[in-house]
Amino acid sequence: MDGQTLSREVRQLINETSASSYLDAKSTYDYIYEAVIATAERTNAITSSQVITTVANQSPYKLNANYMKLYLMDSQNRNYVKYNDGSNDTFLFQKTYDSIYHGNQTDSVTVPSDFTITDAAAIANITGTAGATSAVANGEATLSDVLAPFTNVSVGDFVHNTTQDAHGIVTSVTSTSALVTALFVDTTGASAGWTISDAYIVVPQGRFQLVLDPPPSTSGHTVTVEYVARPAAVYSPYRSYRLSPNFKGSIVKYACWLYKYRDREPNFGDTWFKIWDAQVRLMGRSINKALGINRSGYKVNFIKRSRPSGSYR
Repeated sequence: MDGQTLSREVRQLINETSASSYLDAKSTYDYIYEAVIATAERTNAITSSQVITTVANQSPYKLNANYMKLYLMDSQNRNYVKYNDGSNDTFLFQKTYDSIYHGNQTDSVTVPSDFTITDAAAIANITGTAGATSAVANGEATLSDVLAPFTNVSVGDFVHNTTQDAHGIVTSVTSTSALVTALFVDTTGASAGWTISDAYIVVPQGRFQLVLDPPPSTSGHTVTVEYVARPAAVYSPYRSYRLSPNFKGSIVKYACWLYKYRDREPNFGDTWFKIWDAQVRLMGRSINKALGINRSGYKVNFIKRSRPSGSYR
């Protein structure tokens, strides 16, 4: 499902021509992106994996920017990650942050017993000037900086060309010195590129972190985190989302629902939301079936309620 196809179908469903002033390219891409994120989160349609290498006596580790939620669960509906000490695998189960904080286990151990997920500290904005001119091609242009300041930049981070008053998103990280960006001028809505010496600001998105409890005493161990991933942003006609074409109709309806809230016709738009909701439920069940996962129906859990520490003693 590429940007051109999705944008055209949004325009057709809303019944607006390509020359309509009601639609603008950035809003359409924004709404489609929101729809794709909501669909992927609801259906677990896109998964990914991150391998974290431990540092001695360190508890928190930043997760990938596209992390949305943990994916794997055991038969008791507990999320888990895999810890490898170089020889053996140990599966660690998730606890609440308050129980870990209250437990206050600061002495390091060979293998942690639990983990939790919390929000990570914000990454500082990155500023500089473009080192080369890059014209727009298929809605995108490359921001280059020979100082290579883009080590912590990820797809989905916000980017601003303050010289041209253009704002947008990072769609690809080519290297630590080059980013592919999609920019739109505030006053005209037109796509924008980069001219040498244009001032830029990159605003990193919010991140999550994995917290091991207690901290590991050894460096070089690995933690494998399987998670539901947020799709890479598509703000170009010929980039595509990593989703089955079966999702196209529901994504278009969700995006149109957002448009209808903008023009103050929520009742009309709500019908599209209900259709999206129903279609996503069906596709979520289809995905689970294809993956051999049975998460439908009710599960009765007779495990004793845990104490505040998170233990079951």
